[in-house]
Amino acid sequence: MAVAKLLIVFVIMMILLWRKIPLVYVVIGASAVLAFLFGTDLPGFAKMVWEATKDPSTIEIEVILALIMILELILRKQGYLERMLNALTSLIKDRRIVMAIIPAFIGLMPSAGGALFSAPLVEQAVGKSVSAVNKTFINFYYRHIWEYFLPIYTGVLLVSNITGIPLPRVLMGLMPFGLLVILLGLPFLFRIKVDEELAEVTEPPKAATLKNGAKGYRLKSIKDVFFSTLPVLAVVGLVMARAPITLAIAAVLIVLILKHRFTLSELLEIARKAIVIKTLVMIWGIMLFKQVMETVGSFDELPNLLSTLPVPEFLIFALIAFFISFLTGQTGSYIGIAFPVVMAATGGQLSLPLVTLVFMAGSAGTMLSPMHLCLSLTVDYFKSDINKVLRMLIIPESIIVGVAVLAYLFLS
Repeated sequence: MAVAKLLIVFVIMMILLWRKIPLVYVVIGASAVLAFLFGTDLPGFAKMVWEATKDPSTIEIEVILALIMILELILRKQGYLERMLNALTSLIKDRRIVMAIIPAFIGLMPSAGGALFSAPLVEQAVGKSVSAVNKTFINFYYRHIWEYFLPIYTGVLLVSNITGIPLPRVLMGLMPFGLLVILLGLPFLFRIKVDEELAEVTEPPKAATLKNGAKGYRLKSIKDVFFSTLPVLAVVGLVMARAPITLAIAAVLIVLILKHRFTLSELLEIARKAIVIKTLVMIWGIMLFKQVMETVGSFDELPNLLSTLPVPEFLIFALIAFFISFLTGQTGSYIGIAFPVVMAATGGQLSLPLVTLVFMAGSAGTMLSPMHLCLSLTVDYFKSDINKVLRMLIIPESIIVGVAVLAYLFLS
């Protein structure tokens, strides 16, 4: 059975990750094992490798990540990040809030590399005073709070297009869950203790030394936040104006290069230091695993298998979305597979509560999947234990899905 083979491979992957084998080795090895379990020969597997490598989505993600790495290093070298954090910590005294605001702000930029951009900022905000697991959880969790609010995310756009439900209605159905996501992260955030002496942000100038005292000090801090985040704001603005994320980052990079007058040799040195090859290989491995799953049709039988379970139909729909998203770690995969199945099963008559339930179940699967690019990037950056991070994530994600089930039962 195809699904059984896939689940066996995935269980082995989870065991290897639990044994702290690096994800980059796990996904590449699992790709080969899965392909051969489905009878693929060496030439066939080589073709899958080539297809994954030349896939436009693979190339786009790799380019985005490389550009973000370069952008982050330029902003760090030119003092943008230090000024932003100094200003934020002068306006907001609780560094834990600053730690959550940073990935939330970067989350306005719907890119697979966003978590990689915010991770160094989170690190600089709290330094070694917060454990790697807690920094990973906060960076990853708050990076994704906007997916239920903003129409710049492809997930809500796809749901609206597939179901035929107007986008404003879809957003209104999902918005309460977006608020719930934010609230459920707060207990994890505020239980963290920050040792001010171990945080890396330098002390801002005293208010007494500035014109107009405290008022002038606050105004200066607000200006510093705005101008130090202007490059990122420009990227977000361009994306919201429907510019491709790659072009948006490239345009901002060009402006920064011209503004700071980098020479070609300086740019090459920045690129050499900024681009982490291991991270790019890890992302390629995840895209290869996705390619293998799609080519061998490993989850084609999943809807039929789940339909034999003695549970209500709406839970079957939720399980389909959850398992597909958990196995792929990608929003587009579960929406592109689960929602057409639900549409066919219901004759195209989908209620908003059912759409919301399926979306939230799929979202939970994505958030809990080791295949999720943002999770793998954040774990890799902080060198944290993915199993501990997943155990933390299970609590809020279970509550969110539970509330979605109750909302469906109450409103349908």
